[in-house]
Amino acid sequence: MTVHHYIGSPYELPTGSFGTKEKLITIYEKEEDAYGISVNRLTDGHSDIKHVFTLPYVYELSCDPHPKSIRELFTYIEEQLIEGCHIELYSCLDGDEATEKDSSLDMSINLKTLYFGKHYKLDRKKYIDELGEVFAFEDKQFVVVVK
Repeated sequence: MTVHHYIGSPYELPTGSFGTKEKLITIYEKEEDAYGISVNRLTDGHSDIKHVFTLPYVYELSCDPHPKSIRELFTYIEEQLIEGCHIELYSCLDGDEATEKDSSLDMSINLKTLYFGKHYKLDRKKYIDELGEVFAFEDKQFVVVVK
């Protein structure tokens, strides 16, 4: 079954593809060049997801479970997130957009203090790489990323 990812923000975010190295004809020099993220406005079929978010702007997020895609996601968040604000991430199976999130899976990532959850401290020099290795989306998981 298809898993959908979403990103919520207190302000509008740039949409489009980020992190992939495409040419006029899509030829990738390395496998990793194919991995990136895509942020798009919500389509009508996915608008039921808004009830999960506390923030007004919600977008569909295309992000493979590959470490390069996760690194691109957190690079995008780091670049877009204004200090003192937060962004919300959520994933669910196709068709489960109207169901409630699983609060036991709630998690926070603080890009200022570099804490992943309550107990894991990220390295200041390589935290994006670390997040690429340790972060994974889970069904009905709500993640708050603070800066």
